Amino acid sequence: MEKATSNDCDPLLEKKTELSRYFNSVIRPCFAEFLGVCLFVFIGCMSTQDALTVQSQVSSAAAVALAHGLTSTVLIMGFGKISGGHFNPAITVGVALAGGISPLLALGYVIAQILGGICGAGLCRAVLLDNVYQIIYGGAHFLTKVDPGRGILCETLITVILVLTVILVSVEESTKTKFAPLAIGFAVSVGILAAFNTTGGSMNPARSFGPAVLLSVSSSLSAFRLHYVYWVGPLIGSPLAAFFYRVFFATGSKRLLFHKKS
Repeated sequence: MEKATSNDCDPLLEKKTELSRYFNSVIRPCFAEFLGVCLFVFIGCMSTQDALTVQSQVSSAAAVALAHGLTSTVLIMGFGKISGGHFNPAITVGVALAGGISPLLALGYVIAQILGGICGAGLCRAVLLDNVYQIIYGGAHFLTKVDPGRGILCETLITVILVLTVILVSVEESTKTKFAPLAIGFAVSVGILAAFNTTGGSMNPARSFGPAVLLSVSSSLSAFRLHYVYWVGPLIGSPLAAFFYRVFFATGSKRLLFHKKS
């Protein structure tokens, strides 16, 4: 009778292998999303210093858009092969609906992203002097120039552009490109430039939520008035982008209509 190998009967080895698999497939990518959003929100909030202190609105918008876009590009280049480099709940929802990741992993990403946004805003609060932090409202988004309906529509449209770009350049095999980080970074910058004087161009609930929490906790100010705009808009735009992809641009089994059966 043949002896069973130690690899076949060692429960400790099996448990270690299972834990290693879980770490690499869940913990590692979720932490990458947490850290990525933390850094993204920190840089994004810090970049708003110029926006509220210089006279030129054009240069202010360009500085904020460039900071967010370049940070997105750098972080995607660094973390993209670990987690996909979403750093945005709206992107995660869109990619999940497009068939790029599982719903359970998407849920883990969203939780990590929201926590990362709060930590990133906390770092900004720790770095800035009190008077500067108050002047820039902690880098939070405010809806002051348009009504909520127009704000939601604006956030929806720019989120569609961003999420559809992400899906096409990093999920869909037929259009995937090695220049995906640049394309996504440009999409972030374009969205901010387009909506800078309307909603501020969030497209990212984690980017808006973290600074709103810190501003409300650490000062007498509150950023939660009409804050729902920065959730509703992106979370309408994201499924809409996924719908456009699944109906018109997906190939193979991912296409909802007229796909070829293997």
